[in-house]
Amino acid sequence: MIWPFKRQTVQDTQAGLVLDPVRGGSLAVVQQKGSRLRLRQLATCPPPADGDWRPELAGLLDDCRVPLNLVVNDDTYQLLLVERPDVPANEIAGAVRWRIREMLDYPVEESVVDVFDVPPQARGSRNMIYAVASRRQAIDGLVEQVNDAGGTIGCIDIAELCMRNIATCLEQDRFGVALLLARGHQGVLTVSRDKKLYLIRQMEISAEAGDETVSSVALELQRSLDYFESHYDQRPIRDVVLAPSADGVNLSQMLGRDLAVNVSLLDLNELLETSEELTAEDQERGLLAMGAAMRGPEVLEAAA
Repeated sequence: MIWPFKRQTVQDTQAGLVLDPVRGGSLAVVQQKGSRLRLRQLATCPPPADGDWRPELAGLLDDCRVPLNLVVNDDTYQLLLVERPDVPANEIAGAVRWRIREMLDYPVEESVVDVFDVPPQARGSRNMIYAVASRRQAIDGLVEQVNDAGGTIGCIDIAELCMRNIATCLEQDRFGVALLLARGHQGVLTVSRDKKLYLIRQMEISAEAGDETVSSVALELQRSLDYFESHYDQRPIRDVVLAPSADGVNLSQMLGRDLAVNVSLLDLNELLETSEELTAEDQERGLLAMGAAMRGPEVLEAAA
């Protein structure tokens, strides 16, 4: 996801930065050598009361010497699944930008839009594409604060693609995996197989993982897996992995009873080499920053 910035060659060491006004900031630096991933740095800070991240960023970025993949907060952008325009590849982002103008609650001229592909659906189905739209002013405000604190931004990223980065590094991804991130009342699901992202779903999750909530989440998960299987003519997915969260252990156990698939809880210690073991809190707070630092060299199309 690259919005106002020039595309850069992905280096072997990348940094992910999350500035969440509720959960706080997090910075992760990950080195990739072949299939090996090493966490070089993980740091967090509380959210600023006045919305000014500069003081916190000054300390957070003090030892960071690589460009930052900045993850924007989920209330900053809209993620839309639209039909792929029948235009040349270099015109897709621009065509999508005008196609979604009626879906935005602000003038399209004030937007910045990016797109990313998913594999074609089964024969007879429409080819779809994901569009990400944000107010340019919102992005510019974050960029300005990071620059003022001495950071250099390499790209703008979103939570769903950070999750994709993690999912495609999991052993289960070879045969297909659904990765679920539950944060408060919101859940985000990605479905990938063999390094390819096929599906993104948002779902409502109530504050407590009671029987009714678990049944609702299980139903949404099963519908998503069925959709993946039928619309992409794929073998069934047998693994659902839950991202680290406060209710992750309880939710994974309860879902395991409701779903006829393998349900497990992600442990980033098994995915990343670290100097010391990551606690459950480290993993929850640093998940998206680590995912942003694990992004691959994909090339996306942007429309300013």
